[in-house]
Amino acid sequence: MDPAFTPHQQNATSVEEPASGAGFTIETSKIVGTPADGFWSQVHTFFPQDREKKEKRGDLLAVLVVSGVEEGIGAVAFGREILGRLHEEYYGDLTGSAFEKLGEAVGKVGRENEGLEIVAASLSGRVLYLAIYGQGRVVLKRGDKLGIVLQGEGQMQKGSGILEAGDWVLLGSGHFFQAVGIGVMKAALESNSPEEAVESLAPIVLGRNNMADAAVILALVKKEPPSLVGSVPQFEERESEVEVKSKRDNFLEKILDKIKLPQRKSFFVRRADLEKRKKTLFIIALTLLALLAIALGFGLKQRAAEKKQNKVKNLIGLAEEKFNQGKKAYSVDPGEGKTFIAEAKQLIEEGLVLKKNSQELVLLKEQIEKFSSDLGVETAIAEVPVFMDLSLITDGASGVSLSLLDKDLSILDTDKKKIYLLNTEKKSHVVLEFSENSGKFMTAFAGKILVFGEKGINEVDTKNKGVSLEISKDEEWKEIVGFSSFNGNLYLLDKGASDIWRYLASGEGYGTRKSWFSGTPPDLSGSVSMAIDSSVWILEKDKISKFTLSKPEDFSLTKMPEGFVDPVKIYTSVDDQNLYVLDKGRGKIYVIAKNGEFKASYVWEGIKEASDLVAIESINKIFLLSGTKIYEIGIK
Repeated sequence: MDPAFTPHQQNATSVEEPASGAGFTIETSKIVGTPADGFWSQVHTFFPQDREKKEKRGDLLAVLVVSGVEEGIGAVAFGREILGRLHEEYYGDLTGSAFEKLGEAVGKVGRENEGLEIVAASLSGRVLYLAIYGQGRVVLKRGDKLGIVLQGEGQMQKGSGILEAGDWVLLGSGHFFQAVGIGVMKAALESNSPEEAVESLAPIVLGRNNMADAAVILALVKKEPPSLVGSVPQFEERESEVEVKSKRDNFLEKILDKIKLPQRKSFFVRRADLEKRKKTLFIIALTLLALLAIALGFGLKQRAAEKKQNKVKNLIGLAEEKFNQGKKAYSVDPGEGKTFIAEAKQLIEEGLVLKKNSQELVLLKEQIEKFSSDLGVETAIAEVPVFMDLSLITDGASGVSLSLLDKDLSILDTDKKKIYLLNTEKKSHVVLEFSENSGKFMTAFAGKILVFGEKGINEVDTKNKGVSLEISKDEEWKEIVGFSSFNGNLYLLDKGASDIWRYLASGEGYGTRKSWFSGTPPDLSGSVSMAIDSSVWILEKDKISKFTLSKPEDFSLTKMPEGFVDPVKIYTSVDDQNLYVLDKGRGKIYVIAKNGEFKASYVWEGIKEASDLVAIESINKIFLLSGTKIYEIGIK
């Protein structure tokens, strides 16, 4: 322990040293573990602009560790509330000493919040005041010596000491110092650069699991450079050229007055000597002007560096605020949340332009990228390749429904009374004749294609190319909006009757119509499409419902960037991991995991004209039917 620092018990007193003329400042960096396992950590630095607060309370550094909180927005809001209380208690009343006030503020806030760890410091001139509530440490490095100057032991601890230029002060949580050894810490601080020290220590915290409660502030004490404010002219108050010339001439006259020329020995002076003296005086004047210019340039450079540093700090603060707003808003309005996230990213990029190696900006960028990746990806497509132009198969061909039969796409063309089988690998095709021109929906399995139309359900055998009416139109059908098959059985989604009709396959064809639901059917009046794997998925205007063994299952969409506008088709199969929704209103195809979590979306204006789609995840492709063309979209 350095003799300049003295630990204090809760009732101890400390003598303040005047800050005037100290000329000290600190440069800081921080490391914060990723929130998890009920822990949330944060570090905070505050440099008051208010002169009275600066003089009476100094600069505030604080490390917080909150336990027993839920991960996410709640933890962030709770942490910011604690910081607000700490500010209120420390800066709210400027009477009394900074030392006593810091201890009172930390102790009060700590007692108000169970499971809270606070390590705080206040720098006033050369004096550093310390307070710890709960576990935590303050470590000082001076020269070659490094040691603990104050350590939390479950009760309130206070201390103070005098700083020297070149000192390192580390305020950290207990877990941070348990993870980072003294030797590693000492080696990292040899660089005399907080940013380089963070680069050495950050992997120890960020590269391990269970480090959510690890956090530290690294502060390097420096002497402030001599102020040149009084001698540097403000750009907004430029003097006229006449005034500048007048001052320059006066300046030269003063220089010449102070230089004593040798006394003349005779009335006559050689011209060469006179020229030599003028040249000497001119060189002296230029030298002095050059020194003045260097001093002015140094002052301007120093002010520019400080201005740049302050701008970076402001951008970091604004980016953190936008990020937190985005996370909070996303659960209520995903569109608004994405806007806040995008603004945070823009602020970070602006900061990295000013300071490309800022560890704070890099870490914040990584947190935002991780959060964004968890939300899913939206891909805007400028141009989608055409997989097949149907007019190349038959002149004037156009499709209304699309289905998948093994490796072939089957396309129903009611105008031409044809069905086209298009191989997805070779693009070879087969044309099947179909007698009815009123087909609306199609499903395919086991070498058969079933078409629902006005007369009923027709079956087309792809081998002998025969067509037969398997199920005649039923008067109980009201408004059929979906047609699918599973295990050889046929299913009709009847929006008008709010039911699903099932026709069981038999050796002689199909059985009679029966409701698929074992009890009272649910309300399906808002349904628009149906897909079947081992469960039945019903697409409605604003949701997707899931039914298994004729009973509803709990299912909800999560992390969706927005709601549906005009969804027309849902697709999946037993071989697919995801659901695919075609939304003509937004011009998007949504990819949704079967647990309801949004995974991705594909945006293209041409989607607004499409009528049907199928997805084949084994080859990472979506096939989109739009009139005369079939488009191909790659799945990422």
